Amino acid sequence: MTSFGGFQPRHSLALKLIPLLLAFIAAQASAQTERVLYSFYSEPIGIAPIAGVVADKTGALYGTTSYVSSVWKLAPPTEAGNPWTFTTIYNFSGFQDGSGPGSLVFDNQGGLYGPAAGGGHYGCGMVFQLTPSAAGQMWTENVLHNFTGCTGGTDGQKPFYGLTMLRGSLYGITTSGWEFGQGTVYKLTPGESGEPWTETVLYSFTGGNDGGIPSSSLTEGPGEVLYGVAGGGLSGNGVVFRLSPPSNGSAQWTEAVLHSFGCNDNDGCGPSGSLALNQHGTLYGTVSGGFSSLQYGSVFQLTPPTWIETILYAFTDGRDGETPKGGVILDSEGALYGTTTGGAEQGQNQGSVFKLTPPSVQGNPWSETTLHAFTGGSDGGTPLDGLLLRDGVLYGTTLEGGPNPDCNCGVVFAVKP
Repeated sequence: MTSFGGFQPRHSLALKLIPLLLAFIAAQASAQTERVLYSFYSEPIGIAPIAGVVADKTGALYGTTSYVSSVWKLAPPTEAGNPWTFTTIYNFSGFQDGSGPGSLVFDNQGGLYGPAAGGGHYGCGMVFQLTPSAAGQMWTENVLHNFTGCTGGTDGQKPFYGLTMLRGSLYGITTSGWEFGQGTVYKLTPGESGEPWTETVLYSFTGGNDGGIPSSSLTEGPGEVLYGVAGGGLSGNGVVFRLSPPSNGSAQWTEAVLHSFGCNDNDGCGPSGSLALNQHGTLYGTVSGGFSSLQYGSVFQLTPPTWIETILYAFTDGRDGETPKGGVILDSEGALYGTTTGGAEQGQNQGSVFKLTPPSVQGNPWSETTLHAFTGGSDGGTPLDGLLLRDGVLYGTTLEGGPNPDCNCGVVFAVKP
């Protein structure tokens, strides 16, 4: 194309602008899939949600805040397009009633349960139950267990990651404490006729080859088997573990390491977030780092019975994000959804919501779609936990972002895949 004194014809400039225009349109299309349902704005009601959300039968969302600890409810509007209604249903004092609440779980009667990493009778953390109050908006708290690990007890301390409810009992993890200081897996069994709940330590991590300091909620498998991730392992870069209930007359639960991460060119390191389990017993999860092409984190698959690992996707630190920490969830078609905490392309450095679609031909690569790239502005930024999929919509929280730059307090968001 001939130019005249550095001036280019208009159609030449247009051709150069087309890629930029297409990139802008694509970014706008991605941004339009996200809707902010609520923006946290002040400390008295709690800010900075770290954990994700759960939903009741009406579609209302429930979650927690980490700074000025609270439990909140976000109810959908009766008419489409109207704002959601936010209510604080419990404020923690930071003392015996707990502080630093994690993810929540419902029972069949509409009660909420969760762990609190701090507070409690001994200051080592506790597990609480919240019951709706007919008299008003605030719910009533009942402390189910106070951990003693920070005072020399054997049940661990600092529970944070969410609880799993199986047949009326609660299962969870502590991130430190007991014999080796590496955390525990515990069970809480309800008492009869209003009697106190009973806590049982199912396994205490050593920090060696078996792993240590677990970093996820537990995932239920067939036969009351539990799966999770932790640090430690053969090379100290994390493990995926299975915990099986007693059998053949034994009174002990049995831990087995299904995969110990190598943190090399072929294997990531630093697993975190809940595992997803499909109907064939295959496990899916995320690691936050690695080397070479895996340095920005990846999504992995473990296939039974030999638990062979396959890297399904390696993040690039672009618009797809980097450092996934919240694990993944599965939909009915076998697609995976999750979040990343950061990313560098076009200033979109505050994380993403992604989808991984399995190939139509077995053995081909999975396809990644960035559903939303957070800007850290009014759309939120830095999602730390996983997602909830309900009626074809993804829900989650971000630690940061929001319309008020002086607060940067986090948001609750929805993304339509």
